[in-house]
Amino acid sequence: MRGFLERTTAELVAIPSPSGKETALADYVCARLREEGLRPHRDVEDNAWVEVGAGKKRLILNAHLDTVIPVAGWETDPFKATVKGDRLYGLGASDCKAGVAALLWLATRIEPKVRVLISFTVCEEGLDLLKPNGSEAIAAMGGDWAVACEPTCEEGKPVIGIGTQGHARAFVKFRGKAAHSSRPEDGRNAIEAAARFCVELAQLNASYVATEIVPGSKARSTVAPTIISGGTLSNIIPDAAEVTVSRRLAPGETAETFREELDRLLAGADANFTIASDGAGALTRRDGILLEMARRAAGKGAREAFFRGRTDAIIYARHGMDTLTMGPGEMGQCHVANEYVDLKGAVAAVRVLEGLVNSLTD
Repeated sequence: MRGFLERTTAELVAIPSPSGKETALADYVCARLREEGLRPHRDVEDNAWVEVGAGKKRLILNAHLDTVIPVAGWETDPFKATVKGDRLYGLGASDCKAGVAALLWLATRIEPKVRVLISFTVCEEGLDLLKPNGSEAIAAMGGDWAVACEPTCEEGKPVIGIGTQGHARAFVKFRGKAAHSSRPEDGRNAIEAAARFCVELAQLNASYVATEIVPGSKARSTVAPTIISGGTLSNIIPDAAEVTVSRRLAPGETAETFREELDRLLAGADANFTIASDGAGALTRRDGILLEMARRAAGKGAREAFFRGRTDAIIYARHGMDTLTMGPGEMGQCHVANEYVDLKGAVAAVRVLEGLVNSLTD
């Protein structure tokens, strides 16, 4: 298996697939599935999937095809895999091309007792991209369980992701009144209003309390301004400014929670906002068969963790499925320079996935 994962992940890394431009990688995935005697399906957005097994219940295994663009600091070509010991370096090696390679390996080797829909989707890495997140289309097909095969290994050991926080973003527009910068009192500075709002966001963020979900792993709401813009010329008091706000949703919170917070903070301000979110957080059912089988497959002592980041598990959970986040790749290797996947850990993670899939029954 290691040779397959190393070779396939390297080939995947060599095919650039920034969000919205996954066509070439979808071509590769479909070709590999056909080589294995399978008949993959594909939609106009370049989401690809194949179903194996039979039964009344359905498990969805999903990995996304897209990557972020390379950040500064790469010491090697991000689109040419470099192997050093157990580590394979390359853009998307952990997030999430090792997951794609894992599903290609599993597609013809699992022996399921339920239907297993193996999917490869586009535009996971953010909102407002060129195409919609492909997991929306896959989730709409229906299922009982779903596993987001995102990187959940830690020091080469698989971790069972029993939940993930949701994400909402707000776009807040402040209105002011333009004036000459020599007479700012004649205007109303929209940037100053935006700055006061950012200070209030920092105070709100400091008020959130962390809650332990499983031993050693906590959920914690966060809110932070992430983009700010405004003004036209250095000698004009700005009459408009905009702040983008990132809000991480802990269990029990929704985009409506965020909306109520913004209504309170912006009361009396000359401002309006819109919110974009693809769902609240996801939390695995503690008494569900999915978690029970994952624990058995991982073996005694396997760590469980709740992730403060977001995965597509939230989309499948919104469609009524019990979910896990689990797959090859290192948790700390997402969106960083010199990203790598630990191949030894990847093999262990795929074995856990294989055992989980083969143990589920109708």
